[in-house]
Amino acid sequence: MQIKFVLDFDGVLFNSAFEAYTVANRATAGRPEFRQDVSYEEFLAFRAVVTDAWHYNRLYSASHALPASMVSKFEPEEIDWAFAREFFEARKAIMADPEWPKVMPPYDFFLLLKPMLLESPDRFAILSTRNIESIRETMAFHGADVVKVFGQQDIRTSGSKLAVAKSQHWLDRGQFLIVYVDDMNSHLEPFEGQIHLPLHADWGYDNGTPGSLSANQIHTIITSLLTIAERDSA
Repeated sequence: MQIKFVLDFDGVLFNSAFEAYTVANRATAGRPEFRQDVSYEEFLAFRAVVTDAWHYNRLYSASHALPASMVSKFEPEEIDWAFAREFFEARKAIMADPEWPKVMPPYDFFLLLKPMLLESPDRFAILSTRNIESIRETMAFHGADVVKVFGQQDIRTSGSKLAVAKSQHWLDRGQFLIVYVDDMNSHLEPFEGQIHLPLHADWGYDNGTPGSLSANQIHTIITSLLTIAERDSA
């Protein structure tokens, strides 16, 4: 049985909230059809339900806003896809600056994990609602663009994070022992009973639970399992 460590990106490896806020504000700046008064605190509260860039349209829109609780149930319209295109154009413009990843600092967990990513890249994968290009550029900026990345494009194609995992046969019985780390309980819940170890990170954007684990605790689990895997494959 192969051990695979699947990692969320935003809220687990990198603190990307301010970067997303910067991009959204750039995409809407000076445009009367969008709110110009979205505070960072309001953005963070809304961001907890965001799984696709178009969702931000329903926060910033001056006339088509929705409560955060309704976004996941809403079917996107053309105005939402148009916003997503503008959001990614704004991000592309920001990414033209080679120093842009500095606005998205790594968590201590990434720094703890980086030596293992470099030593055993095939043991790890990133599964994120963020677009793949910005993930890879961020990882490259920090000298760690070595692992397979599954991003927003894959989730749109497959339908969910769980569906992406199924497409990679990670849920096939007897094939993989999967450890999945995410800071969002709503992203972990579909994996309950489907994989061996769904772990909730207590340092991200969601509220902690009695079962949430610290960066050091999850690092210890990964280190121990990786040691066993390397020993068994020797």
